[in-house]
Amino acid sequence: MIPERAQSILDFWFKETPFEMRFKKDDKFDQKIKEKFLNDYELACQNEYDDWQDNPMSCLALVILFDQFSRNMFRNDKKAFAQDQKTRLIVNDAVYSGYLEAMNVDQRFFMLLPLIHSEEISDHEMAYYLLNKYLREHEGYNKIKKFWQDHTKVIRQFHRYPHRNEILGRESTEEELEFLKGPNSSW
Repeated sequence: MIPERAQSILDFWFKETPFEMRFKKDDKFDQKIKEKFLNDYELACQNEYDDWQDNPMSCLALVILFDQFSRNMFRNDKKAFAQDQKTRLIVNDAVYSGYLEAMNVDQRFFMLLPLIHSEEISDHEMAYYLLNKYLREHEGYNKIKKFWQDHTKVIRQFHRYPHRNEILGRESTEEELEFLKGPNSSW
């Protein structure tokens, strides 16, 4: 059995939220997530939910809270990325613990997504291995692979995501500024 708040996160994300809303920029949706889950996020940041890592499904809820909900609650704010490092570690531990075996393909996708959000190329390389191992049956496999390749191309070129520079207070290079003028440069 998983904690009630972890189940609330999973129910909201996988049962109540239509797929098309999960990646759409929508102020009302962002506000709804903030109202429902900001307290959980703050408790998790204080390590109050670390025991969620002891179960595959509550671990997934923690990853969604840190990786997905943070990007909604803190859109255009550096707090959106504040837990990325911790989330990478949680995902790695989950993979090595065999947690992906207990998940369906949609759940696996969201468990692995932090590896693509990472600015570390080694995380991207691991993501492709896991994509081929765990997401081949996903109905959106080819779209996922293309989406991930677009992200990895940027990391290989710039060693970071240029669209985060302003938010994170990083100075952009001329090459990055030129890249940001083009299509498919921000996610």
